[in-house]
Amino acid sequence: MIYTLGESLLDIIINTMDDTVVRPGGAMLNTAVSLSRSGIKVSLITELGDDNTSKLIIDFLRKNKTGTEKITQYQNNNTSLALAFLDNNKKPSYTFIKKYPETRTLLHPKQFSSNDILLFGSLYSLDVDIRDNILSIVTLANANNSLIIYDPNIRNAHHLKDKRLLKAVYENIEVSKIIKGSDEDFANIFGTNNTEKQLEAVGEINKDAVVIITLGSDGVLAKAGNKKLRFPAMRTNVTSTVGAGDAFNAGIIYTINSLNLNTGYKLENSLDIILKNGLRFSSVVCSSLDNYIPESFTIK
Repeated sequence: MIYTLGESLLDIIINTMDDTVVRPGGAMLNTAVSLSRSGIKVSLITELGDDNTSKLIIDFLRKNKTGTEKITQYQNNNTSLALAFLDNNKKPSYTFIKKYPETRTLLHPKQFSSNDILLFGSLYSLDVDIRDNILSIVTLANANNSLIIYDPNIRNAHHLKDKRLLKAVYENIEVSKIIKGSDEDFANIFGTNNTEKQLEAVGEINKDAVVIITLGSDGVLAKAGNKKLRFPAMRTNVTSTVGAGDAFNAGIIYTINSLNLNTGYKLENSLDIILKNGLRFSSVVCSSLDNYIPESFTIK
């Protein structure tokens, strides 16, 4: 089973006043839907309210055969919204509207196994109000040798001025087998734009991790053991980059799950196909205003 753990909300993607679309969103929801559409069984661990927005999201997930049994719904509470304003390069800047109850909880899987994969990350994974719940799930997955993938998704360095949050990022890196983030994410975490230094910095925290750095239009760089690879980005007529990194995650998880590559040796020796499928999934999402691969997407 694949589990994705993170915040869910409704994305309002704004190109212009007359060019706006509404989609269920949140990094882990986006990845879960892309995986479901590629035929992979996946369950989303998240929180929603009990309003009309949550109904839209849950109906959408069920239509896409994404597991909803681990979704916490809070009574008399509104679901979060995200306004995503696209710039000339189709990159989003966000305004979030959130309202969580004082007491929050996550629905834990009863058990994990060595065949399971858990993806988590974003600022949600650092949230002090839900951090203990997240750590208990990650710890359980780790204790049962599940493959843990962490995507920090830190878009602004100021988010880490709080030392507790920076400490949480380091803890997340330490416990994960695959750490995948953008060069921008790692620059915000480690204070350097040099990708080689970023690889070294992650390695100092977790020497056994597979590290993947996405480079936007410059492609992707990765290191596993003594193996280092770099691939260019695929040519794409970019409509929106919302969900691009989430689709990349779906591509690598699809490959790992389909080819049974959960062990370190197999990951290292199949790094090329893992990265290429990540790029393929990401490219197709960038060519539309959707946050996930289309239902018609053919996996070669």
